[in-house]
Amino acid sequence: MNTLAIFLVQMTLFSALCMALLVVFYHLVRWLRERGHGPKLDAFADWHARASRQGAIQALKAVRGIQSMPFYGSRKQRETIDMMLLRVQREDAPRQ
Repeated sequence: MNTLAIFLVQMTLFSALCMALLVVFYHLVRWLRERGHGPKLDAFADWHARASRQGAIQALKAVRGIQSMPFYGSRKQRETIDMMLLRVQREDAPRQ
């Protein structure tokens, strides 16, 4: 088989495995909610959302630092990163 065929077979298997895991986790969460673990799952989801936002902010700050160095980025790229950083920080701010 040529390389493209091997690649396509591997990607098909990977996609099938990901779909199977998605279905397993979906049913696992439904089963846990039926057994009364809904509040714990909600608390974990809140924690995960906060941690993900903080990770995104740190990653954007790192990218912004790299883009600020000479020869590594344009003004337009820095402005785009700044807009994304502000958007993530605005979503992270407490609601009134």
